[in-house]
Amino acid sequence: MYYPTWFHELLQGPVSKITTAPMYFTRGYAFHAYEYGKHRTTVNYGVRVKGEADFYGILQEIIEVEFVGLVKMKCVIFKCDWFNPKEGPGIRYSKFGVVDVNAGRRYNKFESFILASQADQVSFIPYPRVTNTGITWLSAITVVPRGRIYVCDEQPGMQQDICPEILTPEQTTDDILLIDPENRVFEDLPEDTDEGTENDEFDESDDVEDGSEDSDEASEEE
Repeated sequence: MYYPTWFHELLQGPVSKITTAPMYFTRGYAFHAYEYGKHRTTVNYGVRVKGEADFYGILQEIIEVEFVGLVKMKCVIFKCDWFNPKEGPGIRYSKFGVVDVNAGRRYNKFESFILASQADQVSFIPYPRVTNTGITWLSAITVVPRGRIYVCDEQPGMQQDICPEILTPEQTTDDILLIDPENRVFEDLPEDTDEGTENDEFDESDDVEDGSEDSDEASEEE
């Protein structure tokens, strides 16, 4: 079976001399080693690796290794101290999505090294407490990479999913009376009369005639 030259060079392993650095920039993150960043205002030494169980830890060393040969491949790895990833004693999740890690529980395994490309950045913030409970919980806040803006792929609709039934109004536009407040001219409208109604027994003309006859009789008596 034939293998390319670079693969044989990779099997020989990296050179014994390594390069360390106090900080490293990758994928929009600015990572600091713990000894370099523990006295700084910003906390840039928290790391997280996603998996079946997310690992949270403290970045201790930034190491660059180089492989011999024609390719001259360089690889940056992080040496980290991990917290216990077990949910309950090591990590707890609140109903609001906040992740807390127990600073007193460490992951005592020989898996300290990860690739720099695998690490996401988090910031560990302690809870303000008046009394000491004996357990130091740190809130792990995810850091957004510089120069990136995360938006939702689907924007929620502002309208209702189901449109209610629209009722047809019983009145028409002919039944609507428009009033102009600037128009101060009033018009007396005749009252509606029914064709089949009978005349009133009381006649105003008769009343007037009776009144005139009474006045004539009164004048003759005088």
